Amino acid sequence: MKPVFAVLITAVVSFVWGFISWTQLGWHQAGMSDFKDEAVVGRVIQENVGRGRGIYVLPFKHEALTVASEEEQAEMEKKHEQAYINGPYVYAIVRPGKTEWTMRRSLIQGFVRSLLASVILAVLMSQLTMSYPGKLCFTAAVGVFVGLAADVPDWIWFELPGRDLMVNMADHFIEWALAGSVLAFFFGKELNVRNDRY
Repeated sequence: MKPVFAVLITAVVSFVWGFISWTQLGWHQAGMSDFKDEAVVGRVIQENVGRGRGIYVLPFKHEALTVASEEEQAEMEKKHEQAYINGPYVYAIVRPGKTEWTMRRSLIQGFVRSLLASVILAVLMSQLTMSYPGKLCFTAAVGVFVGLAADVPDWIWFELPGRDLMVNMADHFIEWALAGSVLAFFFGKELNVRNDRY
């Protein structure tokens, strides 16, 4: 029963930190900007989305037809590269129409996400033989890993601004350092002389 309770408390800590991080601190929103004329941009988006809700990229790299000559393919590649360099560049999640969004549903989804992540982390920690500070460092390192695995690729390939990269990585680090402080009490073996012998 204790492990289940520990995972639930860990999920609560993770969830509460996420709520504070995204709704109270304002450090994520500080990196966001608005368009000069939202109505005009909105109309252009609605008139030009081809597949409805999804990820859209500007400039989009179109694949050359199989019947295209090597020269034509090279020309298409060159035009795309030049358009990318000159800008504007956009990588965006676009929803062109209405949605049925509720805060309640998003909060439930957020807690389920925290719960699943806490279960996975608990399983990993159950295999550790470390002191409490060591296990705490392990969970904080998991937070760093999450940032490196999830956020750095967006910085490398999709031009995520450096400021937002640092905020996202700090967010992950703090979340799992805090949540891990609970798990470290309940999971993994404490390092002692008996364990050292084996």
